[in-house]
Amino acid sequence: MRKLIAALLDRFTSRGIGNGGEREGERSLDRQTICTVKETVSDDPATIPAGALDNVALGTHLSGNIEAIESLCGKSVDLIIRRFEIASGHRAALVFYDTLGSSELVANEVIQPLSYDARETIVDGSISISALERVIRTKAISSAQLGSATMLSKVAQGLVEGKVALLLDGFATAIMVNLVGYERRSIQEPASEPVVRGPREGFTESLHTNISLIRRRIGTPLLRFESRKVGRWTQTDVAIAYIHGLAGRTLVDEVRRRLDVIDVDGIFETSYLEEYIEDTPYTVFPQILSTERPDVVAANLLEGRVAILCNGTPFALLVPTTLWSLMNASEDHYQRWDGANFIRFLRFGLVSLVVLLPSLYVAATTFHPEMLPGTMLLSIAAAREAVPFSSFTEVFAMELTFEALREAGVRLPRPVGQTIGIVGAIVIGEAAVQAQLVSAPVVIIVAFTGISSFVIPHFNLGVSVRLVRFPLLILAGSFGLFGIAMGVLFLTLHLTTLRSYGVPYLTPVSPLRLGELRDAILRVPRWRMFRRPRLPGTRPTWRQGFPLMPHTDGSESGEASRNAAKQS
Repeated sequence: MRKLIAALLDRFTSRGIGNGGEREGERSLDRQTICTVKETVSDDPATIPAGALDNVALGTHLSGNIEAIESLCGKSVDLIIRRFEIASGHRAALVFYDTLGSSELVANEVIQPLSYDARETIVDGSISISALERVIRTKAISSAQLGSATMLSKVAQGLVEGKVALLLDGFATAIMVNLVGYERRSIQEPASEPVVRGPREGFTESLHTNISLIRRRIGTPLLRFESRKVGRWTQTDVAIAYIHGLAGRTLVDEVRRRLDVIDVDGIFETSYLEEYIEDTPYTVFPQILSTERPDVVAANLLEGRVAILCNGTPFALLVPTTLWSLMNASEDHYQRWDGANFIRFLRFGLVSLVVLLPSLYVAATTFHPEMLPGTMLLSIAAAREAVPFSSFTEVFAMELTFEALREAGVRLPRPVGQTIGIVGAIVIGEAAVQAQLVSAPVVIIVAFTGISSFVIPHFNLGVSVRLVRFPLLILAGSFGLFGIAMGVLFLTLHLTTLRSYGVPYLTPVSPLRLGELRDAILRVPRWRMFRRPRLPGTRPTWRQGFPLMPHTDGSESGEASRNAAKQS
């Protein structure tokens, strides 16, 4: 008889028969709904329809809500369900993952205030559940970030984000408390982009930390961060950063569109996103700039570009980009313009040698020996006298060997890898020359080419340049200088056809924009860089006031200096 009465009372509470149906705030997860959740979760993931549990709402029964959460999330070892009583006598439960949230924070910020500190606030034991929920929000819990969820899927999503779900018996809404407390890597200097002079802070794997590093550098309230979830199963947090008023609306809308159409199982790094949102996938050249320096991101945002950040990686993406942006290092802007120009000229010259020097050697020694001075030709001929292979075979084999040593040095532990790379190159090169398998000039050229490739500031562009030299080497070994000329022509045509979010890859050289050449190949003094780059959806705007050229005698008025700057 007792069981029958209890079942009838439970049915009346869940169905709201006394009021002609289910009343607001009195619905509950009945047994059939919980069975539906279990069947959906235990089904084959490939056959689960999208949003299968989006319409499953929480109920008013605490035990039913907990059972549904356990059915959806599974009884994982890190899923903590803490039942307790509030000072008013109401039953409650806390649900969280202790690998994402801090148990100490949960005890101090939620359990203690509700169980002990709230005795003076909640003195009426007959307080209604809705009034109790308002008291908890406004007086009991002191956390800065509080939310609510009425759907089971929203509660589960909040749990995997590190939030704590507070469930009250008799209340069909979960209070979501943000108490993320997992371990994070501290802010360190970026290993891939070191500088002698400049900021030493680099991004970490925490999206929240990365956003704060950008926010600290750009103090305008017009800095925008838009968040979205990407990945069916990973639900990775991705943020779009831009400055409202500087970034063109066309560019921002295009970034949103390309991210929103991504439908993939998981995203773990921005390189996943890069392959889905770039303009031309069939090219070795990167069309999106990746960096782990917040100062680089801030500088590009001030030029009207858009940044894409992803939780779980220290690398941010910047769009649009050009070849010259990929060739410029962040330190070029932290030293004097004359020293920066010297470094840039040296960098462009060495990159040209990386691409052309091995091919020119093969073409000269195989097809065009008359190009070389007589003394040099005799020296090379003497060195190659006992070598059984052609110049092309020598250079090609040594290039592959150097790439193998480079890759081995990267994969080995850092102290051992550096030693292996240096010692291996010396030993293999010396042994190959002594065994007369390759000539000494080839070892010198390959070593110089390999060292020169390290001057490229961005790793992905360096990989592209290293790949390009192999087709040029094959053309040089087959057709000589004619093959090199055809390869360079094809490479130039290919670069001119590339686009990055509507911006030509060789801008401002092709198409020629004289006003933007001030920070492309050369870097003029900072007080001479007046305008921002022209990007899709934007118009040319001034980036600084006038006059900013240093003056000591005060002979030139501000108006005259402004007019001279505009005319230049």
